[in-house]
Amino acid sequence: MARDAASRPTGNAFTHFFEKVDEALEPIFGAPPITADDEPLRGPTGEEACPVCGHAMFEHSFDRSTSNTVLICPTDERLPEHEVAGPYGELGMPASGRRLEKYEERHGGE
Repeated sequence: MARDAASRPTGNAFTHFFEKVDEALEPIFGAPPITADDEPLRGPTGEEACPVCGHAMFEHSFDRSTSNTVLICPTDERLPEHEVAGPYGELGMPASGRRLEKYEERHGGE
């Protein structure tokens, strides 16, 4: 009887080991504490301006009939493109990072 009172609750050493591991890792991998300073995340409202035409996003439609989604603007007007003085990357976007550093080293202040 004394042995029953001193023994562990149900389970074996294997399950107790992993319970201890879970308890030790919970502060590291668990959910972050919620504080009063945290603002709730807000999703898109549709009022944001389109990066292509400048109209509100709720005025647009999307063609999802293929694997590539296509944005359909309500107007043919387009925002002016930004002037890029430096090189372009592989995908036709303005270069950044190491590629831009190399360009500046080669061309100096041109």
